[in-house]
Amino acid sequence: MSDHEPERRWADAAELAMDEGDWERALSLLEAAPADDGVRWLLSAGVWIELDRLEQAREDLSTAEHLLGDGDPDVLHAKARLAIADWDFVRATRWLERLDPEDWGAQLLLDRSFLADATGDHDRAHSLLREAHRLDPEAVPSPLRLSPDAFETIVREAAEDLPDEFRAVFDEVAVVIDPMPARAIVGGEHPPDLLGLFVGPPVAEREAGPGGEPPPTIFLFQRNLERIAADEEELRSEIRTTLYHELGHALGFDEEGVDAMGLG
Repeated sequence: MSDHEPERRWADAAELAMDEGDWERALSLLEAAPADDGVRWLLSAGVWIELDRLEQAREDLSTAEHLLGDGDPDVLHAKARLAIADWDFVRATRWLERLDPEDWGAQLLLDRSFLADATGDHDRAHSLLREAHRLDPEAVPSPLRLSPDAFETIVREAAEDLPDEFRAVFDEVAVVIDPMPARAIVGGEHPPDLLGLFVGPPVAEREAGPGGEPPPTIFLFQRNLERIAADEEELRSEIRTTLYHELGHALGFDEEGVDAMGLG
């Protein structure tokens, strides 16, 4: 959404806050906006999707649809985003198919690329990313796609740079690199664009010895990490950040604790 009328300056301000990841400010701006303006509810639904508050997103999107109409392109796109966050890739594809490729350009290709990755068609996903880059090279960087061995090498190099307090923990943890999250592994409470996940008890609570629990495990999701990186240097940084974040969980810290350690 763009080119708002003067009375919708609140929408431009809210979109800017969303671009900056300032969800609290975005919601504050939207709560003060007119309740009969569908754009308010459309934008707030987008915030809730980003925060993985899907029930609230569904409620606000329903209000937006009532005010803007079920054929509104932005409503259709938001419904696709919500379906993706809810792991409903069939329904997401259905909503995206109703959008005009001429109007949506690179964004539609990005969405379709993600769905291709999520459903295991990584060759098609990469091809769609290349096309999105061709259409809008400023907004969409040239896509990365490393071999599994090359990706594993970067993970190993990141592990070698671990601070001492993490090194012993890393040696106790299994690291699994998968192309994309699987709902059976990560559970419905995590979104499909997840970068990494720690599974199992914290290392200090693990029962050692024969018959003990399986080792705590860190999953890294290669395609999602490649997707958010503009180049290989940034990919290395994202892998390191994600690995350290999940090691924080392996140490027993929750999200707030990990953030407090500077590993958010």
